This record gives sequence, C-alpha cells and structure tokens, in this order.
Amino acid sequence: MQHLESMGDKWFPLGIGESDISGVISTTLELGGTRPAWTVKDSDSERMLMAWPAEGLLRSSVIVAGKPDGQLSAVAVAPLMEGLINPLKVVATHAWNGGHAGEIAAHPDGMPPLWFYDPLFFRDHGVAEGSIAEFRLSGLCYGIRRALLDELTITQGPAYEKHALDWMKQNPDKTRLDVPALKIPLKGKTIIDVCERTCEYQSRAVIHDVDSFMFGPEGAQMKVYRFSISFSATDKPLTSIEIYAPERVCYRGYEPKEGDEVDMIFWLQGRISDAPEQAE
Repeated sequence: MQHLESMGDKWFPLGIGESDISGVISTTLELGGTRPAWTVKDSDSERMLMAWPAEGLLRSSVIVAGKPDGQLSAVAVAPLMEGLINPLKVVATHAWNGGHAGEIAAHPDGMPPLWFYDPLFFRDHGVAEGSIAEFRLSGLCYGIRRALLDELTITQGPAYEKHALDWMKQNPDKTRLDVPALKIPLKGKTIIDVCERTCEYQSRAVIHDVDSFMFGPEGAQMKVYRFSISFSATDKPLTSIEIYAPERVCYRGYEPKEGDEVDMIFWLQGRISDAPEQAE
C-alpha cells in the first residue's frame, strides 16, 4: 500500500478544490480555535491544531508549528470529523514529511490492523506499539450507492482453494473440475477491504443511526449525511466508525436511510480521545 502524503483529494468530496485550500487555511486560522488537548509544546517546538467552526461534527483543521513562543506556520490542513470511540492496539506509525501529520496502524481485537490518518499525529504518535488506546474513528466518503449484490461468487484465491479441498474430501468420487464456485452471502454483513493507498477502504455495510446536517460557509452550504457502520471478528466487541457522506458523492441522488445496505469507498481518520479535563 502507498502512503500518499496529500490532502487535495480529501477536500474534493466537500466541494473544495486545491485552489480553494489556501482560503480554508486562512478562515480556520482567523476564526477557528483550539483546545488544551490539541497543543504540544516543549523546549524545541510548539505545535497545535486549530479547528473551525469552534463546534461541529465536521470541521476544517490546520496544524500550526514553530519555535516555542515564536511565530507558528501552517504545516497541514485536513477535514476534521467527530468519530466513535474504539479500543485499538497500535502496531505501527508513519510520519509525514516534517513529522507533524501522519498515519497510525492499529487493530481491533481479533482483526487485521487498520491504517488511518491522525489529525493529531504530533500528539498521538508517541503511544507505544503494542499498547491499547481509545481512538475516535470516522470516515469521509468518496462515493456511496445502494449495494448491488447479495452474494459474492469466488472462483480463485486462498478462500476458494480451501473451499475446493473441503468439497473434494466430502465428494471423493468427483474431480477438481466438478468443484462449484464458492458463494458467500453478503446480505446483512459488513465487509471492509483495503484500497491501494493507506487509510482508504472499500466497504459493503449496513448503515445505522442516519441523520444529516448542513456544512460550509453561509451561502455555499451542502448537505452531509452521517451514519455509523459496525463490524467485528467472531465473538469480539464491535468496532464502529462514524461515516460522513456529502450529498455530492451519493450516486444518482441516493439518500442514505436506516438499515440500507451500501457499497462505498471512504477515507479513514482516527485520533486518541481527549482526556475529559482537556476536552473543552
């Protein structure tokens, strides 16, 4: 998988082109705010996350950095989303150029690791590998539609080979050419698979807790749908992600509704929950 150190494509679902990002930075720094939990300062550097508006489920965010008590400059800009809390075990980190922004790989109990962008990487990257932390997970949709298939047909690959061996044992009078395709029912299930770039996933999922809100400056607002998806390994606690789907990425005017089964591609974001005394 490729670590793509870029934010231009992350703003596209929100209708913001690369030429507009400088305006996002200016607005965030002029009108936005920060929190004690979003600032890290030592003898060598000072870094903080600014977000605008001051409150909201979906905001713009800018990391500023510089010498302690000196002028701070913008070094990263990203959509900032509120997410659902999940205990995850950290297995790896990947710092972007400068070490301010970056990505973390952590896994839910009994499942492979998930790579996600951490808007507070400069604060969170110090968590020890192998330790468990509570991360807020959220996703920004690149595209979403109603699910097309209720059954997946597999005719090659590791899963099919295991199926073929089991079938041959149960049917010793048959040949390999007689092995039927492996059919996996999808209805009611959540399946997540990695894309070529880290932090990006394709998924079939059942969506819950659907609502919507308006996002953007006055006069240029767009509707954004918000819903959750959940998944787990067998007999393990659920892992849940809050997904944000701008109306403009919904295929042919699709309107997400409670209990719908959807196909989608999304960018995963996560950050360690703020300590309660530092949340405001």
